[in-house]
Amino acid sequence: MSVLGSIPLTSFRTLAVVAALALVSLLAGAFFLPRLTPARCPRRARRWLGRTAVILIPTLLVTAAGGLVFNRSLGIVKTSGDLGRLAAATLLGTKKAAGTETKPERQPLEESELDATFERGDDGMLTTTWTGPTSGITQPVYVIVPRDYAPGDGKTYGVIELLHGYPGAADGILQNLSIQEALDNAIDAGIIPPSIVVAPSLNVDENEHDCADFSGRPAVFTWTAHEVPAMIRHNFPGVSSDRNAWMIGGFSSGAYCAVWTALRTPETFGAAAMLSGYDTQIEGQMKTQGTQYLADNTLSTMLATRAPDGMRIYAMAAADDGAGGAPAALAMANAVKEPDSVTTDIPPTGGHAGPLWIEKVPTMLAWWGSSDVVSSAVGAPPTAQTARASSAFSSIVAATTVTHRSRPLAPNTFAALAVMCALALCFVILTWRVAGNWRLLGKNELADMALSRSRFCRPTVAAVLSALPRPIGAGAAYLARLCCLGLAVSTSSVLIGIASNIAGGFYTSWGSVALTLTRTLG
Repeated sequence: MSVLGSIPLTSFRTLAVVAALALVSLLAGAFFLPRLTPARCPRRARRWLGRTAVILIPTLLVTAAGGLVFNRSLGIVKTSGDLGRLAAATLLGTKKAAGTETKPERQPLEESELDATFERGDDGMLTTTWTGPTSGITQPVYVIVPRDYAPGDGKTYGVIELLHGYPGAADGILQNLSIQEALDNAIDAGIIPPSIVVAPSLNVDENEHDCADFSGRPAVFTWTAHEVPAMIRHNFPGVSSDRNAWMIGGFSSGAYCAVWTALRTPETFGAAAMLSGYDTQIEGQMKTQGTQYLADNTLSTMLATRAPDGMRIYAMAAADDGAGGAPAALAMANAVKEPDSVTTDIPPTGGHAGPLWIEKVPTMLAWWGSSDVVSSAVGAPPTAQTARASSAFSSIVAATTVTHRSRPLAPNTFAALAVMCALALCFVILTWRVAGNWRLLGKNELADMALSRSRFCRPTVAAVLSALPRPIGAGAAYLARLCCLGLAVSTSSVLIGIASNIAGGFYTSWGSVALTLTRTLG
């Protein structure tokens, strides 16, 4: 069981094995189809089970291969064991509320408690597994530094803390959203001052992530808002302690937590970035605390009721994001009070998916550097003018309303689902009832088929194939069966993918799907 639970789901090797099995099952299925016709397999039950297996097995394998591709795009689920726990948590739902939110007293941390040993991986990231002295959480923390970073180089650095979503992984967002490249490009262009990126893991257990500390639950707020920043300041001495040098951002559910955390700890974070987040928490123990608690912790409400202190917020979400990120951004912008500010960025399309986040990470960095308070906090030359003149900053769509028209056959529409369902049904029926007869026949079989009244057993194709020289006819028959089976399997797999996408609300254009495929497989 431990071996089965440890299969890596982000490995290209695993993807290659599943893809190879899918190909073998297709090739074998095309071979066995003619052996599952009434003439060769008289027992109806065996015949039906055989044809079901011929179509179902490769469909499941192709679907699994596609799932692995999209899983690799963000490193969402690491192992088969993680997938099993995620499936169990999804089926069982959120566990009973652990208790009320706790507001721990911040105790000074001993220097020895903050020591951490970072190791550089093959991908260039610095990684440590560290235990929070107060929270007791033991999780990896990943750090990306500029390409010319050196300890003791005399520079003062800003910090960007990034929170991943659920399901998700900290190293997944750093590796697959091109964070290192975006960071280096922004620093080199003078868009942001020298800065490091920190991504702590939020996978403290198999349950949905929390933003706050709850009695009976791991103290995630203490971990992300207090302990990790303190550990970073201790182990990276050049890091600024000025709040304006610190930004916390996140993706999806991590986006909500990022803004919520910033509003709770303005002494640590002077800015927050929300990429495809939402206004009211929809995950974890927060949603079990009652309507009043949810209302009080709605981001727009928190902005409207807090004493403004200059908090800067970047709120990005596509207009066609099914999670409601765009309305959330507008609600926050309407609620904010000066000197706090909310910059909305609402592109017309992009969904709730990696390609949009890859595109908008440079925009987030340009927005952060568009105020000189950041460069002043680290004693660096001003960046605002350069940042505002950049193409990344100019890509901000500062919408005041959300307008969106769904594309008729986009991968998140029921029209696309219906079309693909019709295609899959046609090819499955064709494979099931007809393709098995595409083979070379003897004279007696041709005569029997000619006399058959069944519209599914007409001898036209078989007769044409049998009239060809035997090697050519056999090869043509096999290729015809293979193509038919391949179309049945591929359309069925795409049908499953569209249904899953509608349920999850991820991709809203086929271009985003294609971009994910090319980036993951390229």
